[in-house]
Amino acid sequence: MSLLGYLRWITFSLFLFTSPTAFSTTITDSLGNPFTLDAPPQRIITLEYAFADALAAIDISPVGIADDNDPLNLHPAVLAKLEGWVSVGGRATPDLEQIAALKPDLIIADVNRHQAIYATLSQIAPTVLLASRGETYQENLDVALKIGDIAGHPDVMQARLLQHKDTMQGAANALSRFHGKSVLFAVASENGLYAYSGAAYPGGVLKALKLTVPEKVGEEDRALRQLTFDDIASMDPDILLSGNMEPGSILEQWQQRPAWQSLKAVSSGQLIGVDGNHWASCRGMLASEAMADNLQQALTMTPEPQSNVLPVEWDLSIEPE
Repeated sequence: MSLLGYLRWITFSLFLFTSPTAFSTTITDSLGNPFTLDAPPQRIITLEYAFADALAAIDISPVGIADDNDPLNLHPAVLAKLEGWVSVGGRATPDLEQIAALKPDLIIADVNRHQAIYATLSQIAPTVLLASRGETYQENLDVALKIGDIAGHPDVMQARLLQHKDTMQGAANALSRFHGKSVLFAVASENGLYAYSGAAYPGGVLKALKLTVPEKVGEEDRALRQLTFDDIASMDPDILLSGNMEPGSILEQWQQRPAWQSLKAVSSGQLIGVDGNHWASCRGMLASEAMADNLQQALTMTPEPQSNVLPVEWDLSIEPE
């Protein structure tokens, strides 16, 4: 470990176990309004996966998380750091009775999902509206900094963000031979292939690793774009990351086309299966670091000889700490 890295680790550890004697903080929420807390929260509820990721990254467990009624929707790297929490239902329609029963002293809600129930949430506990749904990679890091402030651990979060930057830079260095290669992440279903641009969260992670996302996806479009086979053939990415490559998916149907084997990602063995739910839905430092680790594992594997059989999804899940 470098001296700078050691100092950052010391700073991170010191502030993690130091409780402030006085506390008052104000941040600007995602609507541009000031939000103030006069006491450090002890019972936080998060209504988006990304907010739980931010807290877990600094070893804070919310008491309640909107997990869409399935804890496995949360990233394994996040779950490994959480303890003593319960589900508060779906992200779009959280269980207000369960939230109230947990007696939170802070609710972190999504500005794009929860404005309609903001008044109700605020009657239960102080509620801050921050961005998660549709946010970019950099916006997610900015929100994490705000979460560190209102959680009462701004220095810990700043140190963790520096650690994250170092981790992503290390991953980018490890992938240096792929710099300049075009990489496309898309989710395959029976009815279509839906791609993410460089402006969407997964594309932002790829760009943070110094990889190139095809501009033809729509560089400024954060929404999914459904691609035809002709679209894929035109983009012809060097690496295709496909979520949920299952029997009967559109990729299996396209495999029957004569031009399938001429695609660069197919002919070079760089059609790679990843967890579509985690790559598409999970945001945050822990999720991004796991995505970077996924890529390092997948791209350093020796490609199998070319085959006419669609490759099965590789198990690239990280082990809990």
